[in-house]
Amino acid sequence: MNTFSTIDPAKNLAAVSIRIFQGFCVLLFCLSIYLGYLTYLDLFPDWHIVHELSDGEIYWSGSTTFWQTMFFAIPALISTIAFFLLAYLGKVIRKE
Repeated sequence: MNTFSTIDPAKNLAAVSIRIFQGFCVLLFCLSIYLGYLTYLDLFPDWHIVHELSDGEIYWSGSTTFWQTMFFAIPALISTIAFFLLAYLGKVIRKE
């Protein structure tokens, strides 16, 4: 028995673009973790976080290594969330 099947090009295009963006999320995650590790090893000693006001400068309390590591850990967290969100969207698209 012959069955008629249609292939939706928009569905395939969406699936491919989701995979590409997931690849970008993985690259951003790896780069952020690597740079965070380098800051943890204190390889960026001249990079100080300074908050400038009109009156002068206020240095953040605490170690600058912690803030530098957090600066690179936040994009890693965001890319992880985006990766799993894109995986969910890919699963929804495949079901349709």
